[in-house]
Amino acid sequence: MGKPGGALRRTLVTGAVLLLVGLGVQATPELASPAHAGSITLCSGFSDCRSKGYPTGGYETAWGSMYWRMYAGRNCTNYVAYKLIQTGLPNARPWSGEGNATNWGVAMSKLTNRTPTVGSVAWWHSSHPSASRFGHVAMVEQVGSSSITISESNYGSDISWRRISKGSTNYPTGFIHFNDQRLSVTKAPTVEGTAQVGKAVTVDTGSWSPNPNKIRYQWIVDKKPIPGATNKTFRIPGHLAGKQIAAVLTGTRRDYSDAKTMSEILPPIKQGTFRVLKQPKISGAQKVGSTISVGGAAYEPSAKIGEVRWYADKKLIARSKSRFLKVPAAASGKRIGAVVVGVQDGYEPKHSYAFATSVVGGGKAPQQPAEPNPEPSSGSLTQTAAGYVKGGTRLGGLMQVAPGSFSEAVDVSYQWTREGTPISGATTEKYRPTASDVGRRLSVTVVARSGSGQTVSKTYGPSGRVRVKPTVEVTATGGSREAEVVVKVTAPGYVPSGSVKITTNGGRTVTKSLGNGTAGVTFVKLPPGEYAVTAAYSGDEVAYWASGGDFTSVS
Repeated sequence: MGKPGGALRRTLVTGAVLLLVGLGVQATPELASPAHAGSITLCSGFSDCRSKGYPTGGYETAWGSMYWRMYAGRNCTNYVAYKLIQTGLPNARPWSGEGNATNWGVAMSKLTNRTPTVGSVAWWHSSHPSASRFGHVAMVEQVGSSSITISESNYGSDISWRRISKGSTNYPTGFIHFNDQRLSVTKAPTVEGTAQVGKAVTVDTGSWSPNPNKIRYQWIVDKKPIPGATNKTFRIPGHLAGKQIAAVLTGTRRDYSDAKTMSEILPPIKQGTFRVLKQPKISGAQKVGSTISVGGAAYEPSAKIGEVRWYADKKLIARSKSRFLKVPAAASGKRIGAVVVGVQDGYEPKHSYAFATSVVGGGKAPQQPAEPNPEPSSGSLTQTAAGYVKGGTRLGGLMQVAPGSFSEAVDVSYQWTREGTPISGATTEKYRPTASDVGRRLSVTVVARSGSGQTVSKTYGPSGRVRVKPTVEVTATGGSREAEVVVKVTAPGYVPSGSVKITTNGGRTVTKSLGNGTAGVTFVKLPPGEYAVTAAYSGDEVAYWASGGDFTSVS
């Protein structure tokens, strides 16, 4: 914001301005008023600033070149364009038309507001009382509670640093946020816990550069904040059953723009399960025509009665939501039982059981059938009831074989195999698939041996392919009106195939096929702002469906 050097100099400068404007080069050196109310000059000139510890950014060897087609030399627009290029922006003016400082905040109005951040551009419009008719721009270096510190270059002078009080005459018109200094997320946060009603899930902090002073947490569902869910740990309420949630973390650090990141989107939330703490009891006279009741059941968490089913010797005689029953004549001589169904929003119904201590009307309790005598051995070992395998074929799941029944007492041995090859150490009735089993088929051979040495061997399988829950990692990198997105889908012991659907919160969606577990896309012509990018993996015959997300900013 230097002063003009006289009438002849003003004439020459104005002529140069008109010539440059005509060539589309712009901008000109600014001609500022001498008013510096509310500001303190901290250093002035390359040598002075270096001696006082204020960086010059290498501009002393760079000012002879043009940046963003600005007027080469020591002036505000060329200096700020140079500084922004050092942050990674291309050497191409991000708007067309006039390059004078006064037009910067007008041309980039979508990026301009009244909030200063480190790395933003302080902007003075030509109508500002302390700016010239060409306006002025500078770089924000520090942001304090009552002032900002800027570095700047003025026409014909080197750089200088100033501290400007907020609310003073010299305070900028606004701040342009091209490529502010931001926190960056170097490792996305992950969530520990089970996506089930009543269970608690906890998100870690991930990794940041540099470390934020504070991290705010917000759990979301369907991309909307869940009221009150602002802690690292979130206990899932019943009304979220069937929905998908994720955690959004916002990191803050003084002098930096806030940064956001998002955890993976959890799979659809399963219904919760009750635990019966205390079984109910039946009370009242066990006589035909009398009224009896059932009560006293205790659940964790608490539940209400959804239904009561009344039985007389295992035969259903009534069902309602009432705890009371008028004993019918059909129950005479029989024992009354009740099934109490506990319910709560988002939980699977849970049964508890009650039995009367006597039969109705003083009749005798029904006799239990005697245990059948075991069949005598025929001398040849046979399997009298088939065995079976239960459990899911998924990584870490529990598979278990029931050997069935045999014509006489036997010792049973087991051997699990992978595609016909015995698995070392897998010699019990239980087996949990490992990463080596992913994508393979499993079988188990059961050998029963009698005391006389006879054997019966049965093989169960092969199973379906062992499946796995993959991890979807999304990396979104924002640039000038575009965002580059890379999606990596990984799983233990397996390279997932299939496709991913990549979506921005602006409604743009593309589907890409995975290649070696990776896919990517660049969204172009995006309006400036913050974007949440999600990727939903479709799954294949081995890998289940999964999703993930990330946040980025587009300038």
